[in-house]
Amino acid sequence: MVEIEFNKENEEDFSDPPDFVDDVTDEVLVPDMLYKRPTIEEFEDNIVFIAGIPVVGADRIGRLQSVLKKVLEKMDPAVKLFIPTNSEGGSVGVLLTEWPDYRAAAFAVKSLEGYSFDKNHQFSARFFTDMKKLQAPAEDWQTPTKSEYADVGDLWWWLQNERCRDQFAISHDKLGVPTVGIFTNMKGNDPELAGDPDKAERANWTETVFTWSPHGSYLSTIHKRGIILWGGRDYARAHRFAHENVQYIDFSPCETFLVTYAAPEETNSWGDYEKDSVRVWDVRTGELKKAYSTFELTGRTQLPTWPFFKWSFDEKFFACLKAPEKDKLERERKVDGISIFASEDFELVEQRSVVIENIKHFDWSPTATILAYYSECTDAVPAEFGLLQVPSMQRLRSARVHNVADAQMFWQKSGKRLAFYTMRYKKKEFRETGEVKYVGGCQCHVDIFEIDKKDVSLMNLPLSEPFIHFDWDPEGDKFCVLVGNNAKATPQVYRIEANSHAPKLISKLDAGVHFNEVQFAPKGGWLAVLAKVSAGGNVYFIDTSLAEAKRTNVIEHPLFNKGYWDPTGRYFATCSTLGGRAGADLGYRIFTFQGRELCRKNLDRLAQFKWRPRPPVKLSEQKQKEIKKNLKKTAAKFIKQDDDEKCRASQEVVEKRRKIMAAFDIIRNRNREQLEATREQRIALRKGVDTEAPLDEDDFVDEEITIALSTSKTPAPLTEEEERD
Repeated sequence: MVEIEFNKENEEDFSDPPDFVDDVTDEVLVPDMLYKRPTIEEFEDNIVFIAGIPVVGADRIGRLQSVLKKVLEKMDPAVKLFIPTNSEGGSVGVLLTEWPDYRAAAFAVKSLEGYSFDKNHQFSARFFTDMKKLQAPAEDWQTPTKSEYADVGDLWWWLQNERCRDQFAISHDKLGVPTVGIFTNMKGNDPELAGDPDKAERANWTETVFTWSPHGSYLSTIHKRGIILWGGRDYARAHRFAHENVQYIDFSPCETFLVTYAAPEETNSWGDYEKDSVRVWDVRTGELKKAYSTFELTGRTQLPTWPFFKWSFDEKFFACLKAPEKDKLERERKVDGISIFASEDFELVEQRSVVIENIKHFDWSPTATILAYYSECTDAVPAEFGLLQVPSMQRLRSARVHNVADAQMFWQKSGKRLAFYTMRYKKKEFRETGEVKYVGGCQCHVDIFEIDKKDVSLMNLPLSEPFIHFDWDPEGDKFCVLVGNNAKATPQVYRIEANSHAPKLISKLDAGVHFNEVQFAPKGGWLAVLAKVSAGGNVYFIDTSLAEAKRTNVIEHPLFNKGYWDPTGRYFATCSTLGGRAGADLGYRIFTFQGRELCRKNLDRLAQFKWRPRPPVKLSEQKQKEIKKNLKKTAAKFIKQDDDEKCRASQEVVEKRRKIMAAFDIIRNRNREQLEATREQRIALRKGVDTEAPLDEDDFVDEEITIALSTSKTPAPLTEEEERD
C-alpha cells in the first residue's frame, strides 16, 4: 500500500480550545430530534394498575404474590407482577402488572374490572396511562359549594302556541348597534317580537354569532370569556360555560352535550401544544366532561373543520379523523382512520382507532350507529365507499371505483338510504404548476345504498350532464338531482321503485339560470330549487307529491345568498346577509310553501337568520295515523281560524279608520266654531262685504261662447257644369 501524506501545515484547525465550555444545550440545537426520542411512556400501554388486593404483612407477601400470579396467568402466562410495599414490607392494596402487548392488557382491564378475588376483596383495573393523568388537588382546594338551581321557566313554552306559529331569530344593526331579536312568524302580517320587547330583542346580545340548540330549547351566545345559554319565556340565563376566547360551538343531537373550541396560544417551544382547545360539556349540569387537544387528535396545529366531532344520532358515540401516520423516512402520509369515542367514558372505543386508508369524509346515519365513509383513490388503489357498524366495527357493505376525481355523500333523513355522488375521469395529467387536468372528459354518477334491504343493495345512476346538487325527500322514495351548468341547470326528480335495479325518472322540470341548490321541505312533498348569489335570484317551488312533479310558482329575490325551510315545511325564507354578493339589499323575505310572498323586510347589516328548531315528534304510530285520518276536520278548523283572523284584521282596520275620522271631526268642528266666532270681525275688516255669504242665483247671467277647438279645409263638391268643363 502507498501511504499518502497530506500537507497539514496549511490545514485550518477547527477544534475547540481545551478550556472551552459549550453552553448551548441539545434542546436548542436539535429539538426536533429530541422530540422524537423514545420515552418510557411508549411502553406504559402494556401496564395495568389493579386496586383492591388484600393488605398483608411482610411475612405473607410471598404467598399473596403466588396466589395473584395463578389468577393472572390464566389470562396470559407471560404476565409480570409487582406489588408495591410500605416501609415495613407489607402490601398497600395495589398491584402493577405488565402484559406482553396492548391487546393482552386491554383484555386484562376488561376481565379484572369488578373481579371478586374473595368475599371481601373486589378488583378495580385501569390502564397505567390513565392513572398517570390523575392530578393531585391544589393545596387551596375546597369542596365545591352547592349552587342554586337556575329556574328559567318552561323551556318549551313557545311550542304551546295555539296557532302553532314558528319563531326565528335575526342578528342585524339597529340604530348602528348590533342587535339580536327573536320573532314570531305571523301569517299574513309582519313578524312580532316573541315576548316582552325588552327581553326578546337586545343590543350586543352576542359578541360574534348566536346558535339555536338542536331542539330549540336554548339560544346560545358567544362571548370572550365563554358561552351563555338562554331559555324560558323571558330568555333568562340558564347556563354558563367558561372557555376563554372561544370561537366555535356545537351541540350534540339531543342537546345533552356542548362542544366548544378556542384557538391555542402560540408557543416557542418545540412540541409544546395546547391540551384542551376542544372541550365537551354537560348541558344540564354545566360540568366539563372531557378536554381534547386538536394537535394530538389530528396532528395539526390548526382546526381542520367544524364541527370537529360528529355525533351519532343517540349521542352514544362521536368521532373525528385521526392524526396521519408517518413512514420510515418521517414523511407524513394521508389520514388513514377514524377515532371513535364513547360518550360514556369519553375514551376511544376499544382503545384504538379504526384504520381506513386514505379516508377523506365520513358521516353518521341519522337513525342508526352506522358510519358512512369515503376513501380517496390513488394510482394503484381505487376509491372506496363503505358502511361501518359501530361498536362492532363490522363492514356492512362497500364499493370500489377507479379514477374518482370528486365525491360527496347524502344521507336520507329517515336513514333508509345513502347516496354517493362521484365524478369519474378517464385520464389525468399534471401541469407544471401542479394542477391536475382531466383528459377525455368526466362522467358523473350517483350510487345509492339501500340500508333497509337485505345485504344492503346498491344501485347506480349515470348522469348525462354535470352534477350540481342533490337532496332526498326526507321520508319518501324520491330524490332530486340538479344537473347542468350556470347557463342551464335542470332539476330532475327520480323515484326508487320496489324490485327495481335503477331509479326511475318521473319529472324533468324546466331549466333555469344559475340554479345551484335543491332543498326538500322537512316533511317532504315540496321542493325548492335555488339560484343563490345570482342577479335573478329565482326560486322554483315544486310539488313532488303528485304522480308527476309540478312547478307551482317562481319567485325572485335578487342576490340572496341563503334559503331556509322552517321546521314544519310551511314557510320558506330567503335571506341576503353579510358575506354575500356586493351590492345586495340586505334583508329577508318569507314565502308559503307554494311560493306566495307573506313578508318582506330590509335590515341594516343583516348577519344571521335562523328558524327556531322543533323537537322530534314523539307520538305513537297509532296516534299519528289517527291525526292523518282526521286531517280534513283539523284542516277545516284551521281554515276557519284563518278566515276569522282575516275578518278580525279587517275589523281592526275599519275600527282604526273610524277612530281617525272621529279625531278629524273633532278638529273640524272646533275650527268651524272658531271661524263662526270671528265672522263679524272679518266683515268689518272688509268694509261690510261678506265674502262668505251664500251667492244668489238671480245675480248670474247666462252667456254662451263658442270656441273653435280645431279647423280644417275640405274641398267642396263640383257641380255638373264644372265637371263638364
